[in-house]
Amino acid sequence: MKTQKALSRMLAAVTLTTVLVCPTVASAAAPAPMLHDDNPNGHFGDWYTGAIPPNVSNDKPVILFVQGLHSTYKTWYTEDGFYDAAYNAGYRTAFVQLKDADGTGGNMWTNGAKLAEVIKKVANYYGVSKINVIAHSKGGIDTQTALVHYGAHPYVNVVHQLSTPNKGSELADLAYSNWAGWLADILGKKDDAVYSLQTSYMANFRSQTDNRSENGYTTTYMSAGTGDDGLFSATWFAHAVLPGEDDGAVSVDSALGLPYGIKSFTKNISHGQIAKASHTWNLVEPKLKKASAALREQPNKVSKTKTKASAAEESSFILRGGEVEDKVSETFFLESGIDKLNLDTMTASKDTKVTLISPSGQEYEADLSKKNNAEDEPPIFSDAVHHFIEVDEPEAGEWTLEVEGEDDAFFMVASIEGGERAKVKASKKVFQQGDKAKISVELGNNEIDPSLLQKANVTRSLNGKKASVLDQVKFAIKGEELTGNFTVPTKPGVYNLSFDVTGINEDGEPFTRSINYNFAVTDDDGELEK
Repeated sequence: MKTQKALSRMLAAVTLTTVLVCPTVASAAAPAPMLHDDNPNGHFGDWYTGAIPPNVSNDKPVILFVQGLHSTYKTWYTEDGFYDAAYNAGYRTAFVQLKDADGTGGNMWTNGAKLAEVIKKVANYYGVSKINVIAHSKGGIDTQTALVHYGAHPYVNVVHQLSTPNKGSELADLAYSNWAGWLADILGKKDDAVYSLQTSYMANFRSQTDNRSENGYTTTYMSAGTGDDGLFSATWFAHAVLPGEDDGAVSVDSALGLPYGIKSFTKNISHGQIAKASHTWNLVEPKLKKASAALREQPNKVSKTKTKASAAEESSFILRGGEVEDKVSETFFLESGIDKLNLDTMTASKDTKVTLISPSGQEYEADLSKKNNAEDEPPIFSDAVHHFIEVDEPEAGEWTLEVEGEDDAFFMVASIEGGERAKVKASKKVFQQGDKAKISVELGNNEIDPSLLQKANVTRSLNGKKASVLDQVKFAIKGEELTGNFTVPTKPGVYNLSFDVTGINEDGEPFTRSINYNFAVTDDDGELEK
C-alpha cells in the first residue's frame, strides 16, 4: 500500500511537472516565413507569409507586420519578436519589405504606394476581406498613407501603431540642422525617409491626411514609450532634445498625435523595446481580438481638425557640430547651480578624440566604454560613435569642447540638469511662399545679452545648403525675451533655423542655450517637394 501511495505521489508530481512545462513548449520559435519574391532585383515590394500555426484560428484576423525607419521584416522575425508570439497564439501572419530594406529609406509616399499593393496581396492570399496591421515607428505613417492616399482602406480593419511619430521627430529636424548636418551626411542618414519625418513636413502631411474620410474605415490604436535603454545610452541622451516624455526617438505627444486615434497604452520602455513581444504583445493582442469580433462596414466619423499654432517648447540643451579636420574647438557658457552636465558627442570614427575643458582648465576625456548597442538606438544616428562625458555640479564660465580627428564630423548634445530653461514659441510650422514668420525665446527672469547673440543660420533640408540669414532675421530683445521676425524663403521645402541664445542671470553669469526651429514652405497648392 505504501508503495502504491508513493507511486501515486510520483505520478502526480510528473503530471504537475508536465503541466508546468507545457507553456514552454507552446512558446517555441516559429518556422521561417515564406518569401514572395515580387522584386527579383531587390527587396522593395517583397513580402512574406508566416507559417500556419498548428492551433490556427480562422476567427482571428490575419496580421500584417510593417517595420519602421531603416528596418526590414526582421524587426518582427527575431528573438523576442512579435512573429513568435502571434504564431503561438494561433494567428496567420505576413510581413512586408519596404524601400528601407534596400539600404535607403523611403518616404511615406514611396513606401505607402507599395504597401497598398502588398496589403491587397495579403488579403487575397489568405482569402479574407480585411486584415489587421501592426506597425512600428514610421511604419505607422507608411500604413496610413497606403490606406488614405493609395486606396487600401477597404482591406484593413485595425491598425495598431507602436510608437509612430505621427507629428514627426525632432531628431529628424536635427539631422538637417546646422549642427548635425555634417555627421548625418557622413553616416548616410539624410535620405527621403528622414527628410519626411521632420516635424514641419509631418505637419503638412497631417493637413493633407487627417480630414480625409478614408480614415473612418479603420480603427487606429496608438501607443507610446517613456523609457530608454539605460544610463548613457543614445535613447537616454535623446531625452534632452525631445519635448516632454519620450522613448528616446519619438515623443509621447507625437505618438499619440492622431485626433481620431484611440490610445492603447503608454509604457516605460524605449523605442526599440516597444516592438519586443515580452514588453507589449499582451497589450496589443486584446485590441486585435476586440476589433476583429465584427468587421466594420460603415466608416467612422472623422472629426475635422484645424492647424494650430505651435505650442511652446522648452530647451535645456546646447548643440554644437561640424566638420573635423585635425582639431576643432567650440565654446559655450554654463551658469552656476547646475546639478549635472551630460554630454554626448557623436562622430563617425571611434578614433576621433573628444575632450571637454572647464573654465579653470580641468580636462575631461570622453568615455567610449558605455557605447550602447546600435540595434536599440534611434535609427537616425544608429551608426554614430558616442563619446560620453558626465560632470557633476559643473563650474560656471566658458567651457571648451575639443574634437581631434581626420575626415570626420561631430555632433554634440549637452543636456543640463537643474539649470535654466529656454522657452521657445513659434507662430506656426507650415508657411506659404512670402509669409512672415515669428519666433520668440524666453529665459525665465534672466536678461538676454544682445552682444552675445550668435549668428543665426537657415539650413535648407533638401540639399543641406546653408546660408546666413542674420541680416534677414530682425531680432528684438526686451529684457528676458528675444523675438525674431523674418520672411520665409520663396523656394518650397523644409528648413531649420539654428542659433544660440546667451542669457545673463542675476549673478551676472552668462549661459548658453541652443534653438533649432524647423519649418516648411509650401507652394500655392500646399505642396512640398517630395
